[in-house]
Amino acid sequence: MIKEEEIKTETVAENDEVLLDEAETVTDEEATDEIVEEVSPDEVLKEIVKEDEAILNRLVRLQADFENFKKRSQKEKTEMFQFASENFATKLLPVMDNLERAEAALTDASEEAKGYLDGLEMVFKQLKDVLKEEGLEEIICEGPFDPNLHHGVAVGEDDEKEDQDIIDVFQKGYKFKGKVIRPAMVKVCSK
Repeated sequence: MIKEEEIKTETVAENDEVLLDEAETVTDEEATDEIVEEVSPDEVLKEIVKEDEAILNRLVRLQADFENFKKRSQKEKTEMFQFASENFATKLLPVMDNLERAEAALTDASEEAKGYLDGLEMVFKQLKDVLKEEGLEEIICEGPFDPNLHHGVAVGEDDEKEDQDIIDVFQKGYKFKGKVIRPAMVKVCSK
């Protein structure tokens, strides 16, 4: 019997706590209603306008960031494609050098070799044309020495040339879409 009384007492105590919590909640809601009533409609409108402006500013920034991202992505794609082509053109430069050497070696050949020379010249010209269409151009090695385009490997004297003029070309240089991918190796006049 004592246990039954204890259980009834605990149940009553729990019910009292629940009722107390509900009373506090009602009091909090009434207090909140009083606060809301104290704020004027103009102030509420100003708050809403501020929030709208903040949201609009965030939206404008996000749009600008997205546009910048799109432009940057497009630029990176273009550069990747260009880099891939540049790498390919750079790998073909030794092939072009060897074709020029073969052409030079066959110029003093007999009449039988002239047919080979003509075929080699046609293939070499076709290769040059294709690479030129893709953006590869030979660096001009006439006139004054330019350290941005030429790599001076020797110095010599020539009465017909002025100081710092190019005398001889040891290896041709090339640019790919305006960028130097291999400077020309030259001999420079020094007086």
